[in-house]
Amino acid sequence: RNSGLKCANCQTNLTTLWRRNKNGEPVCNACGLYYKLHNISRPITMKKDGIQSRNRKSKSTERKLKR
Repeated sequence: RNSGLKCANCQTNLTTLWRRNKNGEPVCNACGLYYKLHNISRPITMKKDGIQSRNRKSKSTERKLKR
């Protein structure tokens, strides 16, 4: 997550995945995906302090649904 890199857009150094922008500079996952979707740099006002995570569904729930 922290490999000494800094996002060229929002200046964060903590992300789950590093991407590259069109100039080859490292950007965080959020900024990279935002640019890919909107074709503009992600606004600094959208920057969050932490990393959001989601809990996966348990396998037992999936088995019940398949039957």
